[in-house]
Amino acid sequence: MKKFLMLICAAMIFLTGCGNESPAAVTTEKVLTANDTLTLTYEGKIAASDSTEIMSPVFGNLMEKYVEDGSDVTEGQMLFKVCDFGPYADLLQIKVELAEDMTNLPKAMSDLQNAEKNFSAQEIADKKAAVENLQADITKHQEIIKQMESTMVKGIIYAPKSGRLEAVDAQLGLFVVENETVIATVGNINPVVVNFELSEAESKILAANDNLKISLKLSDGTIYPHEGTFKDGLIFFANPDENLALGSTAQIVIDGVKISNGLFVPENVIQNGETGTFVYVADNKKAAVRKIELGDKIGNYFVVKTGLKADDSIIKDGFENLREGVSLNVDDK
Repeated sequence: MKKFLMLICAAMIFLTGCGNESPAAVTTEKVLTANDTLTLTYEGKIAASDSTEIMSPVFGNLMEKYVEDGSDVTEGQMLFKVCDFGPYADLLQIKVELAEDMTNLPKAMSDLQNAEKNFSAQEIADKKAAVENLQADITKHQEIIKQMESTMVKGIIYAPKSGRLEAVDAQLGLFVVENETVIATVGNINPVVVNFELSEAESKILAANDNLKISLKLSDGTIYPHEGTFKDGLIFFANPDENLALGSTAQIVIDGVKISNGLFVPENVIQNGETGTFVYVADNKKAAVRKIELGDKIGNYFVVKTGLKADDSIIKDGFENLREGVSLNVDDK
């Protein structure tokens, strides 16, 4: 009997506790409309502006580099040599043999002079033949080198314009495809462009806004002192002191974006479940699920086609463990 009474008491305590469940603490904000301004953020990579790709005019391997990555080059400057590995190796071997002959020739000529003073006619003839053979070899090697290099001249790559060189893939020995493999690029260091993914819809929206404030958050968290400009789908930043390093990453922050019509919600409040895409809203201090249909993605927001009203309060923080009908302790932002 005593055990039975204890079970009844435990059950009553459990039921009482469930009935007094604490409201879930959440933060809400109104659905954004055409009357609101958006702040869009994008992850980007800094690159030279007005950049031109450099490709090989021939098939082969990248065998020589005449400049270092990051160098300033002038139009027409020799940058790379591309040719087949086999003939290039043969050319190098012939150049080694030529160098050996050039080194041996002065000694052979000195030996001939000594022989003419101190040795017999046969020894003089031998020394003279050695000199003549070396001279003939030198002439032959020089002619071969000239001929081989003339056939490889088509693989010499020159700078198409002046600017800063960025080596995209310029490892020696790299096999390149004619007019396809991008070896490097050359462009302007001031201003720079920040490359990022931008849809056609986003580009049209940004182009329609005249009073954008574009800033750049660097990898160390600091804000770059110069504001950016949006033009032709690209964002440019002045770089007079070359503080923006090519290839480094940064976050683009665009303030003051207005969109002519529609409703918008932040990407991070959108959830997907078995029944589809939804968000939580606060309705009379209760959590309510709203199934939504999404349109275009605009930065870190989505256009909402159906499922929400302009006066809905979406739950943006604290929704992780919610369920339909849970009481809420709402902090309106």
